[in-house]
Amino acid sequence: MRNGEVERCDTHEGIDRCHGTLSRGGSMMEELLRRLCSAHGVPGQEHEVAGIVAEEAARNMYETRRDALGNVVLTKEGTHPGPSVMLCAHMDEVGAMVRYIDDDGFLYIDPLGSIDTYRLLGQRVIVGTTASGIVEQKEKPNDKKPTFNDLYVDIGASSREDVEREGIRIGTAITRVSPFAPLIGSRFISKAFDNRSGVCVMLEVCRRLDQFPGTVHAVATGQEEVGTRGAHVAAQSVRPDLCIVLDVTFSYDTPQKKEKKDTNVVLGGGPALTLKDDGMILSAPLRAIVEETAKELGIPLQYDISKGKTDAAPVYQSNGGVPTMALLIPLRYMHTGNEIVDMCDLERTVELICALIERSDTITLP
Repeated sequence: MRNGEVERCDTHEGIDRCHGTLSRGGSMMEELLRRLCSAHGVPGQEHEVAGIVAEEAARNMYETRRDALGNVVLTKEGTHPGPSVMLCAHMDEVGAMVRYIDDDGFLYIDPLGSIDTYRLLGQRVIVGTTASGIVEQKEKPNDKKPTFNDLYVDIGASSREDVEREGIRIGTAITRVSPFAPLIGSRFISKAFDNRSGVCVMLEVCRRLDQFPGTVHAVATGQEEVGTRGAHVAAQSVRPDLCIVLDVTFSYDTPQKKEKKDTNVVLGGGPALTLKDDGMILSAPLRAIVEETAKELGIPLQYDISKGKTDAAPVYQSNGGVPTMALLIPLRYMHTGNEIVDMCDLERTVELICALIERSDTITLP
């Protein structure tokens, strides 16, 4: 932010303006983000995303392990002594699962994460891995907002037996269908940018890091959307000295958000640093080092004060307390099938985190 105005990426000039590291159609990070968003991964069933994470880890010479909750932990030793730094980004996307199949082959569903039922109505979905369907609503009087008890999925079946022949049963995952596509300039639309964009940034940081102090543990967590469960487990096993969490936050630059004036976060304005949420308050020393580093790099920094929690909370409160920061990527239309991000925000976040890790041995930790 300069002179009170956020320095946005000029979408009409395209992605090249982001320090010359991105170009339309040729960006490695763009292709990685497309692969991540195209994968299915509702809470508890993140294995497709985990597979991509493991592939990238092997390509970049990171040791990899998976824990019983489905977290993927990437580890690499630095070139000289320093702290143990944990990067953390959740893999799961909001979705649903089958809770009941009626005799006519219609599927009734239960949410996995926080989903606005209005946003889900009329959406095409994938049930399991192959069956296409659409979410519809039973008739409801008085135009009241539907609950999940009012919704069903039609996959074109005529009976319960038709459904079962497709391999669908109680508990089968349901994921939105929304292809990854470019918009104007450096912006893209897709499902699951929450939080595949954070996973993408984390993996790109791992790819670019060369000489750095200490040890880096990059953790792709599961089940964040249903209670930050993966991060609770990962924090206990990794036991870091410092944690940097990557997630998304609401962008307040659309007509329905502008009037709320909750924050000044905008798309293309750079990463947003969490100062406070319902699970964490950023320490003054960590805020100072992030601001100093961003200023040196010429990276615009935004600030986020919000309700709710990210994976930062369970790490922050673990092992007697862990110095933790959360860098959030601005996002339009969160938890819908058509979220929008600006690749300039991802690029700037990558650069900032690489610099923070490279100087992590100079950060005074408790």
